[in-house]
Amino acid sequence: MRSSTIYLIFLYTLLCSIAPGQSSPVSTRLPNPRDRNEADLQRRMNDMRALDQKMRPGPRDVPGALAEPKLTSEDRARVVKLRHVAPADIAAYSTLLAQNRTGIFKLFPDYGCSSKTVVQLAGECERYVPLSSAFIFRTNAYGDDLYHDIHFTDRRVSSNSFFSQGIFVAVGNEPIENLDVAHPALRYLVSFQPDTDPKAAADHARQFSSGLDVDGYRYADNIEPRENVTYAMRLLAYRLENNLKPLSPETTMNEMMFLSLSKDKRVDVIVLFRILGRDENDGLTIVWKELNRNDAAKIKFAKNQPLRDFRSAPE
Repeated sequence: MRSSTIYLIFLYTLLCSIAPGQSSPVSTRLPNPRDRNEADLQRRMNDMRALDQKMRPGPRDVPGALAEPKLTSEDRARVVKLRHVAPADIAAYSTLLAQNRTGIFKLFPDYGCSSKTVVQLAGECERYVPLSSAFIFRTNAYGDDLYHDIHFTDRRVSSNSFFSQGIFVAVGNEPIENLDVAHPALRYLVSFQPDTDPKAAADHARQFSSGLDVDGYRYADNIEPRENVTYAMRLLAYRLENNLKPLSPETTMNEMMFLSLSKDKRVDVIVLFRILGRDENDGLTIVWKELNRNDAAKIKFAKNQPLRDFRSAPE
């Protein structure tokens, strides 16, 4: 996860540059995946252009405030082509995809090839697919390394986005269509109680970072993705119960991050997803369905507790 203070300013400015409802909603039904990829990529590029305009030298005058490299038309065409899901996979899951809160997409590894000014294309980076390494089931759209439900990097799929707790479990080589919350692998996911204070959330984050064994299943915030395996996931995108002052020149980086939560879909969801295959660019084809959705729980910081992500909270 990127941690520079400049990037945090980037994120908050980007989120605030898009008024609620401005981004087109993404349908969970996919009659034309190519059109959907075109629209999603255009949305991301529009966001980047808005960010670039916002971060011109101004009142805050942030040095080196540059957006990530813009994609050329050739780059965009390549991304859309590589994101294209095979028609056979869409046809095989047409009944599932006709339901609400389902979808199919491709997820590509983040090789660390992109900086704020350069995209490297040598070596392993020849296979890099920009803006396609993170996904948000909550909104059925590609995300980024700070706000995501899943992120593909270092040959693992993880969930470690800001002020959120992701928990994975491998169900096994079982068809996704007939699985529900009654499956034994999901019992712990369903019974897990959201945290209400940062200390408890930090304790759980450490447990899931290492992995927790319960009733013969392993629950963790990261997995090694395997083909023809179905996984279940619970994503708790927490909200902040404390009140924050409006944005001002005195606003701290951490306060900016928490203010940005108002621009993210904060809910508590349980999702099933199945990895159908892996292409020559190491891209994973993933089909998914949402099983349950609830309002996000709130975490409250005491007066003596510093306001920061619980993943960085002291023991």
